Amino acid sequence: EVDVPFVKKSVNAIGWCAIKLERAADRCVQTLLDLVRTKIDYLVQEAVKVIKDIFRKYPNKYESIIKDLCENLRALDSSDAKAAMIW
Repeated sequence: EVDVPFVKKSVNAIGWCAIKLERAADRCVQTLLDLVRTKIDYLVQEAVKVIKDIFRKYPNKYESIIKDLCENLRALDSSDAKAAMIW
């Protein structure tokens, strides 16, 4: 059994660390990418939303992960996650 709200808050915390602590950003992005690769829908959706904010904070730095995000388009069923992916 998984506590989905707790997991979502945890993913958001990882994103917050990446945005606020530049020296931790690489590690946080790698962790988020690992979560995306699990292909668990709610994890992928939350990670995509968080990664969008990281892209905005560090433009042109993490473009290499876009391919991995695009491979998980089918997991995006929330409008927020779809909007983040389009952005």
